[in-house]
Amino acid sequence: MHAEFDVNTPRGQETINHLAPNGTVELAIRSMPFPGHAEIYSKKDIEKEKELADIDFYSGKTKDGLDIVLIPKTYSTSPGINIHAVTLPAGMSRLSYAEGHATKAHSSGDKIIAKYKQSIPTHFTYSPAILGYYHLSRFLDTGHVEPVIVRTMDVAAHRPLADLGKAKATGSNNRKQWTELRALDEAHNNPTLYIEDGKQLYGALQANPTGEESYPHLSDLGGAAAFAASAEFGKVTSSNPLKLECIDTSGKLDQVAVQQIVQIKDLSDMVLMDFIMSQADRFSGNMHSQKVYVWIDNGVLKHKARKSDSAKAADPAKQIPPEAVLINRMILKDNDAGLISGNSAKSYHLLEKISHINPKTYNRLLGLQEELQKPEVAQWYQTELLFTATDLNTVKNNVDQAIGILSNRKGKGLFLDASLSVALGLDEDKE
Repeated sequence: MHAEFDVNTPRGQETINHLAPNGTVELAIRSMPFPGHAEIYSKKDIEKEKELADIDFYSGKTKDGLDIVLIPKTYSTSPGINIHAVTLPAGMSRLSYAEGHATKAHSSGDKIIAKYKQSIPTHFTYSPAILGYYHLSRFLDTGHVEPVIVRTMDVAAHRPLADLGKAKATGSNNRKQWTELRALDEAHNNPTLYIEDGKQLYGALQANPTGEESYPHLSDLGGAAAFAASAEFGKVTSSNPLKLECIDTSGKLDQVAVQQIVQIKDLSDMVLMDFIMSQADRFSGNMHSQKVYVWIDNGVLKHKARKSDSAKAADPAKQIPPEAVLINRMILKDNDAGLISGNSAKSYHLLEKISHINPKTYNRLLGLQEELQKPEVAQWYQTELLFTATDLNTVKNNVDQAIGILSNRKGKGLFLDASLSVALGLDEDKE
């Protein structure tokens, strides 16, 4: 059973229509929130979803007046379209600009604000996985996955971009995928990525994180075995309870200890989420982070992502006290290889090896198991996140297995201590 998209199925809490040049009406659909849990989405999430829904692929501008230009992603493996915000030179068409800029390197005045990905039937690219990760991230309150919406795109407008992707692809894998996608566009009848009338593709439009970096050291490792053998994962599997002095003798946060406890939480949460979503492609350098400030304010733990240079210039360093420590926090991106083929975390028994997990993550996992029994939640996954019945069963079974693995070891080698706020005995503020 393949994913299918029926435009007549009522879905979404908000749909914005966009006109393609040939008059096709494209849909930008903000999925309904997780049933009964609208509170798990922040104000910022909702703002970002709305910004994504407002993106017009052909004549759009950002709210600060930059031109929106679609440029095929010609690096790494899977074919997708990067949504750039640029100042178009007078008289230049968007496609001409794309032809001159379809490379990984792009100037500082050209930022990628979002990515559009459709499924590729024979490859590790599956748009329901992209949607699933976002909502799982909010339910478990971890992973910092960027907001994402469902988006359709006119096939006639996509073809020239697929031609460009094929022509400019760097690397045989990427070229092979663009060649396949272009051939699919020609037939435009595969229900995994085209709506029923064949006139449009459907997929996921996701906000691009700002200030992202490759995760230090871990992103350089090749394969799950290398990750499992890393010193970083060794700390997650250590059989001793975490006894980290997060406050130094002068009463300030200790950067090294704070980084270590956050890293342990990030890695155990990542393994859990990838186990649930049957992720097949985390350990090929696909690990990312953002720099985050952490400090204590009147007995409450606070954190704030560091702004990129351009954003910082517009918004000087307010609200960051001098005693704040700067750490790397993991962000899960490029999650499109979920639910289709393989499950690295499961194959390499990474979840069984974990000795430290965040107590809130653990409790929310138990809550997720309960939610997945409800028919309205099953319906939501299939209507709103485009899951097939098979996808849903995969997630349900993985959640059951994860709880089996973790609960059997709770108090017998698994510590619920991967939490900075618990280590400090403080409440934690939402960012």
